[in-house]
Amino acid sequence: MQIILDTRGLQMSVRNFCFLISDEKENESRLIHPNRVSSFLITSPSRISTPALILAAEYQIPVILCNQTGRPVVRMWSSSFVNTSLLRRKQYHFCESTQAMQWAKGIIQKKVNGQTGNLLYLAGRKPAIARQVNEANDRIEVQAAILEPETATNIAEAKKRILSFEAYAAAHYWQLAGKRLPQPYTFNGRVKRNPEDAFNACINYLYGMLRNQVETAILSFGLDPALGIMHRDGYKMPSLVFDMMEPFRPVMDRLLFTAILGKDLPEEIMDRKATLPRITKEGRRVLIQLFNNRMHTRATLADNSLLLNNLILGEVKKLTDKIKQQ
Repeated sequence: MQIILDTRGLQMSVRNFCFLISDEKENESRLIHPNRVSSFLITSPSRISTPALILAAEYQIPVILCNQTGRPVVRMWSSSFVNTSLLRRKQYHFCESTQAMQWAKGIIQKKVNGQTGNLLYLAGRKPAIARQVNEANDRIEVQAAILEPETATNIAEAKKRILSFEAYAAAHYWQLAGKRLPQPYTFNGRVKRNPEDAFNACINYLYGMLRNQVETAILSFGLDPALGIMHRDGYKMPSLVFDMMEPFRPVMDRLLFTAILGKDLPEEIMDRKATLPRITKEGRRVLIQLFNNRMHTRATLADNSLLLNNLILGEVKKLTDKIKQQ
């Protein structure tokens, strides 16, 4: 399970080879064996002892520090996450191969399939948009055939076609989804940084937690998270993480759509008194609980049905196996 430290002043130390998490204000504490922990997510100022960090490293438990929007800013992990340099060299060569473009095409197709499935889900809840959804899904299917990357003359052109298809599908997806949600979650488009509306703030927060899960899986298999295939390489850019997140983003979208339509979120989820609009502490608590529950329930990706956490690991393993064949 993922342990969330989201209350100011929490302390984490070690007792009897277990993690001891204490709240002095509430005079409460709990012992947790390392075998029960998949990761630590710290979203509020806390005191973490050196022995606790060492114990986490020994059990290959990542410790992730996030800002108030849920974006990870510090990650600590065991040096044993780093695999052999041979795998990294093969990864570099794979990224410039036609096999990589085939992998990228499959990843984006899975993402778009998830998006079209989400639109059908919304149409089922909002019959008035059924015709628009069917028309949008038909246009996306036609565009997929036009932008077939196999007909590209080089790697750069193939990548451009794949990203063009992804952007085309996303434009139709968000345009329809954003206008059909109830207030205060209606939105006009995706805003990735410092959004002022509730939907974009919530989906960014969920994506931030998804990024933690995906990056941990990539590191555990020994791949370089910064060496991407579709997303551009750059300083402080975990490009492969963003690549691997793509087919799982619609899962987070569906989670949020369901919570909004089911009225599972607080009525006042945005803290408007902050310098920049952000999610309230109660709102973050609910999103974290929804996310953790979703990670341990079944999801389906390309006819493969597993716990979502295991699906992520499975996709990373498939990519690792392809790279090893280089």
